[in-house]
Amino acid sequence: VSQSRYLKKKMSQIVVARGDTEVITIEMSDENGAIPFVTGDTVYFTVKIDANTATKVLQKTVTTFTDGKAVITLLPADTSSLAYGFYVYDVQFNRADGNVKTIVKPSTFKLAEEVTYD
Repeated sequence: VSQSRYLKKKMSQIVVARGDTEVITIEMSDENGAIPFVTGDTVYFTVKIDANTATKVLQKTVTTFTDGKAVITLLPADTSSLAYGFYVYDVQFNRADGNVKTIVKPSTFKLAEEVTYD
C-alpha cells in the first residue's frame, strides 16, 4: 500500500518512512486552471543533504505523464540505505521548448524512522 501525495506549485514538506514505497503526483496549475505536462517535457525530483551541495542523494526523472501529471514512485531501495533525518528537495520542470522552472522551491524532505524491517 502506498500513500499518494499531490504537490502543486508551492512549498510542501514530505515525510517518508525509510524503506517504504511512496507515490508523489505532481501537477501544475495557475489561476486559469491546470497546466498539463506534455510529451517532450521533463520533471526532476531531487533530494540533497542541503541546498548548498552538488551531491544528490536521490533523483527521479519523469518524461511520461498520466493525465498531464508527473507520477514519481519512491521504491524501498531508493531510501533504505539513507540516514534518518532531514533533507531538502525541489522539483524542476524543463519544458520541451527549452524553458526551465523550479515549480516546487527547496522544501523539507524528512526520512522518518522505521520499526519493521521485513
